[in-house]
Amino acid sequence: MEQLVAVIEELKKRIEALERLVNLKNIEIPADGKFVVDIRSSDPVGQNGRIYYNSTAHKFKGYENGTWKTFTTT
Repeated sequence: MEQLVAVIEELKKRIEALERLVNLKNIEIPADGKFVVDIRSSDPVGQNGRIYYNSTAHKFKGYENGTWKTFTTT
């Protein structure tokens, strides 16, 4: 019975991962293979793991642990 529960839990995780992939929106991969994310002028509704390009700040941002963070380069 424990093995069955473990298998069901693993299947749930895999289904959730597939649902996240299917629900990708505003991501474009043109024929030339370049990866383009959503471009916005202000922060959209946050969701952990979401990224976008802020056209006002001219910065990439990512939503992490409940807050938008600006990606930095060195």
